[in-house]
Amino acid sequence: MISSQMPEDAVPSVKKHILEGTCVTQDGTRLTPKEDKFISLYIQYSDPIKAAREAGYMVRPDRKNKDLAYAHKGKSLLAKDYIRNEIAARMDMIRDEQIADAKEVLVYLTKVMRGEIKDQFDIDASLSERTAAAKELNRRFKELEDAKEHGPAKEVHLVLRRE
Repeated sequence: MISSQMPEDAVPSVKKHILEGTCVTQDGTRLTPKEDKFISLYIQYSDPIKAAREAGYMVRPDRKNKDLAYAHKGKSLLAKDYIRNEIAARMDMIRDEQIADAKEVLVYLTKVMRGEIKDQFDIDASLSERTAAAKELNRRFKELEDAKEHGPAKEVHLVLRRE
């Protein structure tokens, strides 16, 4: 945390001034508010020009091509290791939040098998859907038992599609 890096006897107004408007990356590097906003906007748009412009970076008004100036600014920001690392870390967090883990999938399959989940029309799952969920659960548990008997488990990737 930032406050633990500050001397305890620092004047509160100095602490506030130093900490106000600063952000910290996941590895502890400080970011300016514009850098933090640039990172968020770059993740959203995947466009360094638009991200630099909306983050509030200024270019000289005498430039004929402002997009070129914003492109240069975006490129220079992306050249910094701590910014690239923070973008990667935030992308990983987004992916981790969106992807179901194995336990979540097993709980879902169990609920479908037991008929606890209804479809978008508030209708119970059909018998064939419940049977398919039971077969899938059974297959996974057999794989786990085989892995325990025969050594380390192989890595399984699950892709769920909504049809």
